[in-house]
Amino acid sequence: MASTPDDWSTQSNDAFHISLVRPEDGASKTINTFHPKFTYPIFGDEESIFGYQGLKIHLRYNASDMRPGVLITYSKRFKAVGDVEPTDLKGLLADFLPENAFQKSAAFDAAINDPNLKDFSPPGKLLQSHEEGDAAYEIWYGNSADPAIQQLLRRLQILVALFIESGTAIDDAEWGSGRWTVFLLYKKGPATDDTTSPYTFMGYCTVYNYYPIIPKLPLAAPGTQRKAISLPVNSDTSIPFPDESLSDLPIRSRLSQFIVLPPFQGGGHGARLYSTVFAHYQSDPQIVEITIEDPNEAFDDLRDLNDLIYLRSLPEFQALKINTDVDVRGKGRVPSDEIIEQAPLNELRKKVKIAPRQFQRLVEMQLLSAIPTNIRKSLELEHKSVNTVEAKLKQYEYRLWCLLVKQRLYKHNKDSLIQLERDERIDKLEEVVGAVETDYARLLRKLDGGDEVEEEVEDEVAEEVEKEKGTLEVPEGSGSSRATTPGKRAAEGEGLDLSVRQSKKVKVEEAEGE
Repeated sequence: MASTPDDWSTQSNDAFHISLVRPEDGASKTINTFHPKFTYPIFGDEESIFGYQGLKIHLRYNASDMRPGVLITYSKRFKAVGDVEPTDLKGLLADFLPENAFQKSAAFDAAINDPNLKDFSPPGKLLQSHEEGDAAYEIWYGNSADPAIQQLLRRLQILVALFIESGTAIDDAEWGSGRWTVFLLYKKGPATDDTTSPYTFMGYCTVYNYYPIIPKLPLAAPGTQRKAISLPVNSDTSIPFPDESLSDLPIRSRLSQFIVLPPFQGGGHGARLYSTVFAHYQSDPQIVEITIEDPNEAFDDLRDLNDLIYLRSLPEFQALKINTDVDVRGKGRVPSDEIIEQAPLNELRKKVKIAPRQFQRLVEMQLLSAIPTNIRKSLELEHKSVNTVEAKLKQYEYRLWCLLVKQRLYKHNKDSLIQLERDERIDKLEEVVGAVETDYARLLRKLDGGDEVEEEVEDEVAEEVEKEKGTLEVPEGSGSSRATTPGKRAAEGEGLDLSVRQSKKVKVEEAEGE
């Protein structure tokens, strides 16, 4: 019976195996094996490999120094017919791995059994360590200009393609600038023998520092315009400016890639790595803001929960309250400053170095947490009245909270919303505010209910940040399984379709503001 093309096709996600191994008696012993989440950056959108039967691609990593070794096995290989030939596996993988990853298996085993590796320690400096049982969990960090960090990055960058949606590896040319900092998460357990390093790699993240141009100009008086920045003709406009040094310039730090390997998810390690990195940059006086590069929804949860835990440790954040003395009856637009004073909030935001939109969301979560759930539900049930004075005051506080959130969402989505009729605009804002509240309530239940902050997050791949460019709907005829389901971003209004007259479609999108 003649074979069909399907007989020679293999799903690349299933065929691809990633393993952490340790040296043992001149060979290697596997301690963890797992599959990638994505393989389309390597094998194409269909995530399919042609030309093999019984195919297995083993990407083995030495658990300590993450030296990679590729081992490809199969039972049958398709004989080329004209232009139809098997997928060039090594050729595709070569774009993502260093050359020595393709040495023979015996060479890989010999390399990881090098006696000198028993003294391996992670590159860079030790930033934080804590002990659990007989093991220590350590976070190290180093600069991308360090050759040892560069070597490790070359070994790890394929993980960006395998675990981060639309992730982009860092170009070699960028490493030497020293703008990148790499944070490494390791487990240091008791060595099984005198020939093996006690370190096991668990994950890492990268942070990029850039210099925003922040003019040192005073605020313009009401009714006047600020003066434009003017530079002399033929002046040197490079960064830094001639009269500035790098040590004087403010820095924004942007967390770009964040990966915790699947075997180590669900244990709070991602949350600890994030909070350690955040604290590291917050303590640096040159850093003015800590931002995230296009986080996916799972990482958004990890970030929201850890940011809120931190902010709740600050008395000035705990003391935030909605001003229920403000009277919104018979008024037009009520400024946000009347609902909650904005100047102290802005000062607090600068102090904690959280980006504006993220800080606003955290303030909204905190304010919502002070409003009992039964009060919120009383308004959902046909605006049911409450009887006690205290309950009525809380109900009014909830109305003001909704108004505060509406003002933020309207500001970010104004260009799209103004295309709607007034009644449609009101309905759409109500819908989006309701979705935002639902998402906040979910996070607050997880946090205030004492649930493990990270357990669910990491199970949904909390390890990835970088660039997520999926769409809310899979295009017709597409075989892709990578569509993004509506969730937190849709709740914020992002990517949400609005029906407009003449069947015109516009999208409500909320700028990150970072």
